[in-house]
Amino acid sequence: MIHCYTTPGEISDPSNLAEVGTFCREMGRDANQGEIGLVIGDEYFAIRDFAEE
Repeated sequence: MIHCYTTPGEISDPSNLAEVGTFCREMGRDANQGEIGLVIGDEYFAIRDFAEE
């Protein structure tokens, strides 16, 4: 489990979101996971497609 904090401005930046997405997909592939869960605020995002973009 990775737990981190950020500011609303940082997480709203499209390039930062793209980097988080890339990291989550890479972690899912490398750890052979079925799903990576990402919580932003109170919203849960399930990442199941780990294909490289």
